Amino acid sequence: MKSWKEITQYTTAVASLVSGIVLTYFQYFDSGDITNGMLGYVAQTLIYAASIFGVTMYWNGKYSELKSIVVRNGNTKVDSNPSKEAN
Repeated sequence: MKSWKEITQYTTAVASLVSGIVLTYFQYFDSGDITNGMLGYVAQTLIYAASIFGVTMYWNGKYSELKSIVVRNGNTKVDSNPSKEAN
């Protein structure tokens, strides 16, 4: 199960993407043009969403890679909480 932090990150990333798309859609069909400010807002929502999804995927991939190296080297017990002392 995902933690509250991950749920909040994904929710805000999706909400910002949706808000950028909806506001751009409304402005285009209201005035027939998209202003520079709106393009800047859409760019910021894309950067924010990409950073949330990209960083999470990067760290999950690195953790999986490290875990496979440890298991391959003979340590079959991989603790998900490194602060505990191993027996």
